[in-house]
Amino acid sequence: MRRAILTLILAIAAISVARAGVTDKNIEKAVDYIGVKSPVEFCGQKFYLAWSSHPVEIYYLQEYLPKGESLERYNEMLTLSVLIWDKTPREAAYAKAEELEQRKKTDKVCQYMVAENDGEYIVDFIVSDSNGDTLDCVEADVHHYRQITVNGRKATLLTFYSRRAYGDDILPFMQTIPTLRPQWYDALSRLNIKPHIKKNT
Repeated sequence: MRRAILTLILAIAAISVARAGVTDKNIEKAVDYIGVKSPVEFCGQKFYLAWSSHPVEIYYLQEYLPKGESLERYNEMLTLSVLIWDKTPREAAYAKAEELEQRKKTDKVCQYMVAENDGEYIVDFIVSDSNGDTLDCVEADVHHYRQITVNGRKATLLTFYSRRAYGDDILPFMQTIPTLRPQWYDALSRLNIKPHIKKNT
């Protein structure tokens, strides 16, 4: 069962990778599929809808950036995803953990942890991109999984904060992560997102 979930999540992740060629000129074309008004405030920062996708019936994805940020090379991103299925937040979280366990084989920076609180799950992880032995980018992510109901159907809401550093900024950034992490946890747990999806979308 977990393997099937992992396969689906990997396929979903590929959608985000596929949008790597999207530029800021596409921002005005983003569609609010899940009824969450832009901007969304997170950790005192306003995030504006920058890109969205609804590739299959059960899946909605919306990415938000602060003003001045680029989809091609962002520093901060907030992502909202809705999966309308009968899987639990725990299953989704541990499928992500399995994906990261595989990534550790090729990413020397990759590490993760999974935490649970009252049926909600957090996957906290760090990943990187490199050119040989030189790190090009380090990304710290916190995924928050919560069970919701959408149009009478069971669903998982994934709220996902991502922060990146590049080149010479990587080491100072990594040193700040332990201090910033509790703020991210608290902000995600307090984020009052209530998706409202039109039945014909």
